[in-house]
Amino acid sequence: MNLLSRQAESLFWLGRYIERAASLARVLLVQTAFDRGRPDGATWAWLLALYQESEDFYRHYDDASSRNVIRYFVSDKEHSGSVLRTLEAARSNARALRAMISTELWMHTNRAYRRIKDLPESALSEMRLASTCEAVQIDCYALQGISNATLYRDAGWRFYQLGLETERADQMSRILDVRFAQLMSGSADDGEGIGDFTHWSMLLRACGGHHAYRRLVSGPLQSQNVARFLIFEQSFARSIAYCVGRLERSIDELDAVNGTPASERVSERINRLKTMLQDAQEDTGLVKGLHQFNDAVQRQLIGLTDDLSASYFGIDAEPEDLVVDETPAKEEPDWVVDEDEEESDAEKEPEKVAAGEQSASAQSQSQS
Repeated sequence: MNLLSRQAESLFWLGRYIERAASLARVLLVQTAFDRGRPDGATWAWLLALYQESEDFYRHYDDASSRNVIRYFVSDKEHSGSVLRTLEAARSNARALRAMISTELWMHTNRAYRRIKDLPESALSEMRLASTCEAVQIDCYALQGISNATLYRDAGWRFYQLGLETERADQMSRILDVRFAQLMSGSADDGEGIGDFTHWSMLLRACGGHHAYRRLVSGPLQSQNVARFLIFEQSFARSIAYCVGRLERSIDELDAVNGTPASERVSERINRLKTMLQDAQEDTGLVKGLHQFNDAVQRQLIGLTDDLSASYFGIDAEPEDLVVDETPAKEEPDWVVDEDEEESDAEKEPEKVAAGEQSASAQSQSQS
């Protein structure tokens, strides 16, 4: 069975939306645990900075109280990044794939969306938010398990994996940027320090890595150890390095198994991500420049999404010079992207992956 470009695109975004909903629910769940006993609104504003949603949020809400931030990220119909809208987008893409996916996958995607759509207002209270987020996580884990068990291992499976791993790497880079987001929003001050125990414990729990980390490292949590675990640990399925490795494998399999060779741009983008990670691994001062590193990773993932769209989905991406400056300034880490690329990517910054999301959404609506 030949795979159409619109089907490949729907599978790619189905994987991304399922992973995105699970990640957001996980972050909210951990935030709820750490917020207990603190003044209302003291620690919730950083979530807006983390996901770069402050401007949109304050167009609809007066203040960043826990009540408003929870509603914005869970059930707000006007917010395209809420759990509700994310699962709705997953459902739309699943509907467009009804002829290709199992009945179980379609039914559970529809069920997950209906469950969050029909949530009572009381389910968004701080007292009940933990159980709400746990339910979302379980639904998303079930969707990933059903996908893994029932999707046929053709080119479509590889595109689904590309979407899932791209989103997982992006979400990890955002979680690693929590301290910067807290400083920006005023939810933390410089006096708390980058090595704050609670902060790094929260990061590990937010990505489900606390148990795995403790199996490898004993003693007090140290910022260098936690950051490097979440970025470079090849045996942890949510580390950025692991996700990039899976991305490369899926692209190679598209060529070797399915006869769908990757474009030169996609191959170069993956190689750039790998080189960036290798250079960062040798940087002893990585934690001090963690925000710049996370920003660079997110920009490369945006570029990868554009390259995949242009190569496989028939969506033209704006031309971009892929040449990397081989002689960066000595005061900058090796993984810092050159200024020309920063300027080119900056034009896309406000939208992040919106271009891909809009095309998937439009596609789904046209097929509904």
